[in-house]
Amino acid sequence: MSAQAKAIREVVKDFEQSIRSLKPSTRRVYLAGARAAIRAARLELWQSCSHDELLALIRTSPPEQGARVTPLLAFLGGGCANRSIPKEDITNLQNRVIQTLGKQMRLVKNPSITTRRDMALIAAVCAAPARGTPRKWPVSCLKIKDQEVILWDVKIEEPCFALALRLWHVWRERLSRPDQRRLYRKSPSWSQSKLLFPGPNGAPLGRAALHNALRRLSANGECNHCVTPEQIRVAFLGQEIPPL
Repeated sequence: MSAQAKAIREVVKDFEQSIRSLKPSTRRVYLAGARAAIRAARLELWQSCSHDELLALIRTSPPEQGARVTPLLAFLGGGCANRSIPKEDITNLQNRVIQTLGKQMRLVKNPSITTRRDMALIAAVCAAPARGTPRKWPVSCLKIKDQEVILWDVKIEEPCFALALRLWHVWRERLSRPDQRRLYRKSPSWSQSKLLFPGPNGAPLGRAALHNALRRLSANGECNHCVTPEQIRVAFLGQEIPPL
């Protein structure tokens, strides 16, 4: 969180952007709560203050009971506003990601390596959200045993996650063969990398890789809003932050 002061209207816009993946009805409630909190603190949208200052002013003069201000407070406090979403919204987000990923896997014929990697990256962070970013996971964390897909020694139960990871595992093994490596113009450092999702020359993928994968999934599927990796971790961990 930046301590730099900015116009409150810009803070509200940033907050609205942070909850863009939620249902329209939920977004309206959260934005109404944010505006109620600003009014209760006797602030104007043209005024400027830092997140810390705005958070302190709202806590000093809280709005009337019933206003949903916890998401805004979480956002101002440096957390993810979506960590305060109700259980039903967490379930909706889980279902939307699963359905969109499953649809893409059914529709895309002969997917490219990038598309396969995108789907596997998304499946990985959904299936093992507590493990952090999959960009640095070792290739040994994913195993195929007969019909089972094992990630971090846990069987993957969700079919679309299991299929996405199985397809990626097959390609990782296939591209480790010299003939296939040359065919797909992959360097030995890529195919022999100890990482499950190696980037160019076998180095870890950049920080934007998972964000880009989710953005492409949203653009090609029926997700109207791009979901962030943090939102996915929160949703699939099933966690909610306590009220402030």
